Amino acid sequence: MPSTLQERLAASLATLRNPRTGADLFSTQQVRDIATTTTGRVRLTLLLAEGDDPALAKQVREAVARVDGVTDVELDVKSVAPAASREKGRMLPVMDQAPAAPARPAAPTPKHFPNLGRVIAISSGKGGVGKSTVAVNLAVALAKSGARVGLMDADIYGPNIPRMMGVSGAPPVVREKIVPLEAHGVKIISLGMMIEPDQPAIWRGPIVMKIINQFLQDVAWGQLDYLLVDMPPGTGDAQLSLVQATQVDGAIIVTTPQEVSVATRCAVPRCSSASASRCSASWRT
Repeated sequence: MPSTLQERLAASLATLRNPRTGADLFSTQQVRDIATTTTGRVRLTLLLAEGDDPALAKQVREAVARVDGVTDVELDVKSVAPAASREKGRMLPVMDQAPAAPARPAAPTPKHFPNLGRVIAISSGKGGVGKSTVAVNLAVALAKSGARVGLMDADIYGPNIPRMMGVSGAPPVVREKIVPLEAHGVKIISLGMMIEPDQPAIWRGPIVMKIINQFLQDVAWGQLDYLLVDMPPGTGDAQLSLVQATQVDGAIIVTTPQEVSVATRCAVPRCSSASASRCSASWRT
């Protein structure tokens, strides 16, 4: 004896036969998409092929309504090709069951670039605190100490590294590689070399990621000991793009004592600090 509503529905519908084919409506899935609720509401679909008796719809509705536990019947009749009524059987879905959530795409795996040495991100909670100044002075100091240093300007919203380093003009391209400009012994790449000075631009997330990936992969950095990355202020697309594109070895967070300046959460990997002034990310030499 069928115990569940779905089983009782299946048993009742299996007694109905299509006069044209002689097969029962349930096993041939001419009746399909059967859904039920805990209150006894039933929703199902009847497929009628060319030549089928339209009276089958009334028979299906009456057969379902007679099933013990059914309180309401909603029948959707669709016209299809005859072959569609001969599909293999399927499990009865339940209306109260939520559909399976789509699988989330896997997060990008950061790529290691051995030639870039240690990648150090230099960021801040807000603009105007001297972040780029720290990046430039640190790069020059490391270069004067004998280290091979690259300076990547990832602050695409305000690329002022070229002006601070005293370089201008578009970098040359040799064998499909961008050749960084050099100043004070530091190799430099910046979007500011490729657009007109003070040119306003709107950069969306995918473009930001593409620019950062291109600066990492398509620039002829050579062998570096340090790659300093001047980030835009705050936390956003550029920060996420960098940590998804490559392994960041450390970070320097530049801040000032004002409360507005330090009230931000650091987005650097391994840093769980709620305030930039107490950031636990370290510049590991």
